Amino acid sequence: MFQYTNSHQTNACGNAQSMNVKAAKYIEALVADLREQTGPVEAGAYAVFTLLCIVGWHMFTDGVFSSLITFSSVIQLFGLVLTMLKVEKQKSFGSLSIKSLQLYVPVYVLRLMCTLFHEGYLPADRSGDWAYQLADVLCLLIVCFLLVKAHKNPTVKAESYFPSRMVVGGCFLLACYIFPRHNLGIWADTFWTGSLYLETFVMIPQLRLLAQEMSVESLTSHSIACTFIYRASNFYFWVVCRLELVRERDQDYVPGYFVVAALAIQTLLLCDFIWFYVKALANRTAMTLPGMDYSDYV
Repeated sequence: MFQYTNSHQTNACGNAQSMNVKAAKYIEALVADLREQTGPVEAGAYAVFTLLCIVGWHMFTDGVFSSLITFSSVIQLFGLVLTMLKVEKQKSFGSLSIKSLQLYVPVYVLRLMCTLFHEGYLPADRSGDWAYQLADVLCLLIVCFLLVKAHKNPTVKAESYFPSRMVVGGCFLLACYIFPRHNLGIWADTFWTGSLYLETFVMIPQLRLLAQEMSVESLTSHSIACTFIYRASNFYFWVVCRLELVRERDQDYVPGYFVVAALAIQTLLLCDFIWFYVKALANRTAMTLPGMDYSDYV
């Protein structure tokens, strides 16, 4: 009995030590990769962004919980800015998915059709007066700029088929039937919910293209990390505030469940990617992701 307990404790200590070594290995690999990809332009962008966040937090928010979604939108904006800087710096679109950029357009258009004219889904503090909407407007402008620049650009890489029109139509149709009533207008709620459902699919073409490239060095890790923080922050916010999405008249909890589930899928999808990405960095191997073949739908 004594020998078994001693052996069991030894194995437990060994497993804990092994996990610590692996965690240190992954963190070291990720930091090294970020250091290699950060040049003067990126470092300057990080410095300006950090300064704007500090100033904006004190001047344009009240520091309440709802300001979290404004912060997450600014993080997403910063990720797109980094993407734009990389395209301009390298004079190439590299592994940037044009299909993902195209899906971002209806996402931001639908959301802005709600948030520019209604207050139901806006932050309760001062950032909901203009900062939250401004971040989405700037994101839309950057996406449109990249799409215009990508037109007939020889550096844009061919992508396998993705049913973009079916996804946009399906998400909007689902939003017409299952949506929270957080605004006074039904269409405003539908637009916001359709945008959220559609955002679940935005990163799929990008992740498929990265997996197709099989090259860790070509990844836009900064931008994807910003997108992950943005999605995770939104997920956390609406998990905490999920009861705000419940219809008071009939106590319908279904729309809230759909909203939280969509945000959970978005977050888990990027968690899965980041795991494969960091693992490939640590092992210095090509990254492989599960693929999906849509050729049968052409």
